[in-house]
Amino acid sequence: MIAVVAPESAFRLSLRFMLESEGYRVRLLDGLDELSRLAGGNQGVMVDCIVVDHEILEERHIPVAEILEKGCPVILLANAPDVVPQHAWLRIVEKPLLGGAVVRAVQELLHDERRAHAT
Repeated sequence: MIAVVAPESAFRLSLRFMLESEGYRVRLLDGLDELSRLAGGNQGVMVDCIVVDHEILEERHIPVAEILEKGCPVILLANAPDVVPQHAWLRIVEKPLLGGAVVRAVQELLHDERRAHAT
C-alpha cells in the first residue's frame, strides 16, 4: 500500500489516480499525524512506500529524516530537490510532476527494497 501525504486534496486525488492506474493500492492522508498512526502499525496496515509533498514537511518544520524513520521507502515531491539528505530509501521527484516520474520512483524503490530483503 502506498501512503500519499499532501496538503491539497486535488493533488492527493491526482496522485492516487496516477498510482492506482498502475495497479497500486493507495491511501490518501492529509497530514503527518495520520501517517504516524498508520505507519506505526497500530492499525494493522502495512505501508510499502510513502509519497510526501515537501510543503507539508515545511509547514510543520519536520525534517525528511523523521519520515525516513517510519521504516519504509519515501518519495519526496519537492520544488527544491537539492536541499534534502541522500538516503538509500529516499527518491526525490521534482515538482511540477511530469509524466510518470512518481510511478517510476515507486517502482524503483519497491524493487530495491525487495532485492535488499532477498539477500
